[in-house]
Amino acid sequence: FLIPESPRWLIVKAREQKALSIFKRIYGEKEAENQVTNVKNLIAMETKSDWRMLLQPGFRMALFIGVALAMLGQFMGVNAVLYYGPTIFTESGLSSGDSLFYQVLVGLVNMLTTVLALAIIDKVGRKQLVYWGVSGMIITLILTGLYFRFGEQLNMSQIFLLVFFLLYIFCCAISICAVIFVLLSEMYPVKVRGAAMSVAGLSLWIGTYLIGQLTPWMLSTLTPAGTFWLFAVMCVPYIMIVWKLLPETTGKSLEEIEEMWILKGKQK
Repeated sequence: FLIPESPRWLIVKAREQKALSIFKRIYGEKEAENQVTNVKNLIAMETKSDWRMLLQPGFRMALFIGVALAMLGQFMGVNAVLYYGPTIFTESGLSSGDSLFYQVLVGLVNMLTTVLALAIIDKVGRKQLVYWGVSGMIITLILTGLYFRFGEQLNMSQIFLLVFFLLYIFCCAISICAVIFVLLSEMYPVKVRGAAMSVAGLSLWIGTYLIGQLTPWMLSTLTPAGTFWLFAVMCVPYIMIVWKLLPETTGKSLEEIEEMWILKGKQK
């Protein structure tokens, strides 16, 4: 009830005045006319979506980034923690009842932090959230691994593990969990968005399936410490891709993002 229709969709449906009024709310009186003109020009240039367009240089890079972020995000541990949290807590020496209670706290922090991420993502920016959040994930994953490796020798309380888990979930929920779905919905040019999001979305759920199947094996084979250190290592290529390859989309219209990828393709 509160979200307006897409101005692009309204222009496609010949409801230009309605689109103009929405653009005025977003950009102000002076810029709204320019936005309508830009959208109409891009619509006039569009051709029917074609899977082969994904292989063009600029679009190919966008597809690679989306697939890489979707897959890597699953191997940074978030779903392993959410799926197998009670098992991991039990292995640390907690009773099954305490393990389930701790997992409830993990879920609560995840939910509340996601709400916070929704409130600040446009103010802070997608890439900044990833930088700070993934950096925090690396630190908390290393600390969690150290707890499992040396916690018993140092007689550390399980409260330390809970704190590390909650900080990890906070860093994850405020960054990659919120940002990935926003990025996938806005980073692709309109003419390939349906096809590209299909590939990226499939990659994300393949990664989710694989981490769900592999986590028990990793916990038993690599030990919990080795598993969490592996998750920390997987954070590094994620943050490098965001830093080196992903343009900032915050505050940009879909048309501006599309022009940006086309320009990158020409530069290649």
